[in-house]
Amino acid sequence: MASLTNKQDLRTILGRLNAGKPAGLGKKDGETARQERGGDFLRRLNLELESRQGKARVLVTGQIGVGKSTELLYFYHQRVMEKQKAGFWINCDLEKDESPERCGATGVLLSIFRDCWGASRKIRNKFTNLPENLRENLNRLRDDILKSMIDWLKGRLDESKKEILFKFGGMDFPVFLNDQDRALAVILSKAAQHEAVSFPSERFGLVPDSLVNLLNKLLNWFKDVQQGRMPVLIVDHVDKIRESSAARETLTEAVPHWQRIEASIIMTAPYEYTLGDMRHSVESYWGRPLMIYPLEIPELDEGDIPSIYHDILKSCGLHTLITTDSLRLLAHYSGGIPRSFVLLLIEASKEAHLSGHKRIELSDAQTKIYNAERAYQDYGPREMELLDQITQNKIGLNQSATLLRSPIGLLVLEAKEGVQPLRVHPLAQKMLERYRMNPMKSAI
Repeated sequence: MASLTNKQDLRTILGRLNAGKPAGLGKKDGETARQERGGDFLRRLNLELESRQGKARVLVTGQIGVGKSTELLYFYHQRVMEKQKAGFWINCDLEKDESPERCGATGVLLSIFRDCWGASRKIRNKFTNLPENLRENLNRLRDDILKSMIDWLKGRLDESKKEILFKFGGMDFPVFLNDQDRALAVILSKAAQHEAVSFPSERFGLVPDSLVNLLNKLLNWFKDVQQGRMPVLIVDHVDKIRESSAARETLTEAVPHWQRIEASIIMTAPYEYTLGDMRHSVESYWGRPLMIYPLEIPELDEGDIPSIYHDILKSCGLHTLITTDSLRLLAHYSGGIPRSFVLLLIEASKEAHLSGHKRIELSDAQTKIYNAERAYQDYGPREMELLDQITQNKIGLNQSATLLRSPIGLLVLEAKEGVQPLRVHPLAQKMLERYRMNPMKSAI
């Protein structure tokens, strides 16, 4: 029988609990499976795509860790199985090579270009029956894109004409041309990374129209492969952009670029930048974003624990290794954020192992909850005042950027009967109570 005192059993469970990756289909060994969460998000997303085939522009939003990537990956796999309907789907991951925290529109577009080029190479290498004219067209496209990238990035060809030298972050970066497919992949990847992490003064600026046109030619190549069905781009982790100027550029100022791209686009968006002064601009360009809300939060003392928490435990092999009280505590203090629940399970499992417990006992869960509450000591009087005002008056959400991100202090729950519920994150509740008792000495 499995036990958390057994290091191999612990290693197996922790291998399945990965808070940094979206849950999968559960078909791979050691993979935590995505669980059904209810709601009509997937139906609404499907309607957006089918009603505007090849021209859909959809923003998906929600607080970090709520499960956007998991739902989009599941939707992607669903649609890919329906090849006769789906066209070609390309999953563009902003976190693949870069940190997206201050990534602007150019970095996003280069990431799209990088992943589209990678997808085209896979198609050509995988399908031996691909018509020769499509192979030749892709080779010509590769040469044109390579030349345009070299011109835009001011690459210098060495005397042997076998190596190009680029300047990224003030340092020389050589790219060898003996394999032009790989050379283009490296250039696109490095350029996307440079644009995402560099300060604005060090960036290359807006992507030239010639490169946008070449991206469209590449997308039309996918369309030819799929016999006229236009591709769909899922652009994930855009919601992790934290810098307001980068978010504004991506969601509003660069919209003419996104409108020109000849594919449907599903893009995640930072929730706090779909509120406040950006809200009307964002919705005028994109329509109202589709929202993914936190899971139902079980109460501490009574009531059922929603089945999704039990299903996550079964998927990772912890369902027989945790007490009911411990599960209730961890689920409650996760605030309905799946990533937080997984992180708490990881920490509680390790605590149980160190304490010599075969399963997660209530004391193990409590220790990790106390540790997690300490993150809210970073909140200052201004954040506590704002949290108090919003939860008391149910207004002012547009000012709450710091409360909506990690550590999450404010939860926006699914609307019921026309009312949008706001709730203090359970981990922030004690800090707020202390503030209310003595506002002048709060968060000290």
